[in-house]
Amino acid sequence: MPSESVLIRLASIAVHAEELLAPDQPTGKVRVGLTKIKNDRRRTMEDLLVLLADPEVRGYLTEMERLGMLQPNG
Repeated sequence: MPSESVLIRLASIAVHAEELLAPDQPTGKVRVGLTKIKNDRRRTMEDLLVLLADPEVRGYLTEMERLGMLQPNG
């Protein structure tokens, strides 16, 4: 079983991935420039990469791969 901290990080990864895959339209009605959208996506990607590099998360994902529950990258 993954630790609570790993589950929280995995949930954060899912939220950040959803943000990256969302259309380039802000959810509010306020007009937002293209530069702001690009900067927001860059920050989201940086946050996602930090979470994916977490040793606890990497260890859990490696174990899931070993058990055949995830497809290896490639």
